[in-house]
Amino acid sequence: MIPAEFTGGWERISIAVDGGPSCEDMTVWWLQSVTKHADLRVPLAPGGEGMAFAGTTRWQAPSLTWLPDLEWIPSGELDTGAVSWDGDDLLEAGTTTVDGREVSYVERWRRMPDSAAPLLAMSRPGGRLVRTGALALTIVDERDTGGTFTATARRRVDGAWTVAHRWPADGLPVKAPQPPPPPLTPLRTASSVVLDDGALWTVDEHSADETHEIAVTHG
Repeated sequence: MIPAEFTGGWERISIAVDGGPSCEDMTVWWLQSVTKHADLRVPLAPGGEGMAFAGTTRWQAPSLTWLPDLEWIPSGELDTGAVSWDGDDLLEAGTTTVDGREVSYVERWRRMPDSAAPLLAMSRPGGRLVRTGALALTIVDERDTGGTFTATARRRVDGAWTVAHRWPADGLPVKAPQPPPPPLTPLRTASSVVLDDGALWTVDEHSADETHEIAVTHG
């Protein structure tokens, strides 16, 4: 379990690499439940390479470590960043490899509105889903069985889930189904539920209402 101050929906505002200027060329969402995360990065410019992954988050002060179960392109690196606060913004600092050279980075994350609660994490073979308040991100990877990789971020607007971002952003096969949104009704005691894709999803973590009270039911 990670500290409650890190749960919710976060948008990356900027990144500075190797001491360079802060900038941002992607739309980046990180949704964090109590132990589960989902992350989607869609390039702002056409032709750029996106990123999506989901898995478990661990905390060992002062660092968070993201351990993916599903990845668009496996990085092969341990994703660990030391975190600190600049006002309400969360700063993440660490190192990464660019062109075979280890360089430093600093990312600035800002909490998104209406993303505190409820929290929900669900899974099935080849699928992960995280909801934080009015935001949700579902990633499904069925490439090992001849299917596709799809990641879809959604906002809940007027009681319905609407697509905000997805990856791959363009060129999805016509028959490739969109990953399902979370249930519209609260999950209080269910340990599993069938979603819109017709698959049975396990409820890993959920809050029973619009508070931070979390029930861990699996994993």
